[in-house]
Amino acid sequence: MPVITRPSRTALGRSRPGFTLAEMLVVMVLLTLVGGSLMGVLSKQQRFYRGVSDLGDLRSQLRQAEAVMSSDIRGMSTIKNDILTMSDSSIDFRYTIGSSIVCTKSPSIVTLPPTTLSNGNTLTSWVQQPAVGDSVWIFDEGNNTTASTDDLWQGFRITSFVPTPGACPPPTYTALVDATSNSWTMTLDHTMSNTILLGAAMRFVRRAHYSLYQTTNTSPWYLGYTCSACGSGATIQPIAGPFNAFTDVQTPDTSGIRFTYFDSTGAITSNVTEVARINVVIRGHTRGYLNVPGLKRGYYTDSVRTDIAVRNRS
Repeated sequence: MPVITRPSRTALGRSRPGFTLAEMLVVMVLLTLVGGSLMGVLSKQQRFYRGVSDLGDLRSQLRQAEAVMSSDIRGMSTIKNDILTMSDSSIDFRYTIGSSIVCTKSPSIVTLPPTTLSNGNTLTSWVQQPAVGDSVWIFDEGNNTTASTDDLWQGFRITSFVPTPGACPPPTYTALVDATSNSWTMTLDHTMSNTILLGAAMRFVRRAHYSLYQTTNTSPWYLGYTCSACGSGATIQPIAGPFNAFTDVQTPDTSGIRFTYFDSTGAITSNVTEVARINVVIRGHTRGYLNVPGLKRGYYTDSVRTDIAVRNRS
């Protein structure tokens, strides 16, 4: 009988699993489509979050500028010449930073009680510690202590202000337990009147300057601030921005900042002693091009307007 033999698997060769060229092309096309879709979604999300962040930063800077200026300007006494110069883009003024009373005095030296007393009373308080270059107004009773016709506030410049434990001795305004606390010794630029009494009220003020400025002709515009006790040559520093560039009055007004001054009747005034209300408008725009759903594409602009009533009008 003839014997029929079959070739072994080794002779035929092993079958190898794999993809055909057509299958690989299909997979690559699908991966490209899915990857492109994911990249498009990620790109849109990135533009969205970048736009929202830019818009939020603009509004935050506008609120910051409004809050800082309102806090400083509100406490001025315009009738006492606290406004030194003013324009539609800047203002120089004196703002209150603290108060105290006269504990002891010599012709040009005054001591103050500590800021913290054991009995809980507050005789000395400030938001910023007075420094050389600041000013102080001290209440002068005048010769007739029972009448108000000769009462006034005397102004002095501070030439020295140092902590001095025990400078305000008990039992004047402090107790024995406060003897080691920091009282303060202040030297003035000229002698005081004899009619300034112990216990007289004092108001500390600091000269400040706000303006819209740019460091170079091509740099952004910022709200800048400087003060008499800032040091470094009182160089103006940015505190909020960037905002729109300054422009002269036009319609519509696009200037980054605009100050308008009103008297007690609501009329615009240029007299620094008649200012009762200051209107401030601040305008800015986003740093980059905005592409946020629901908003028109482009550079988004926003503004804040506030009216600051001057409190100390008497």
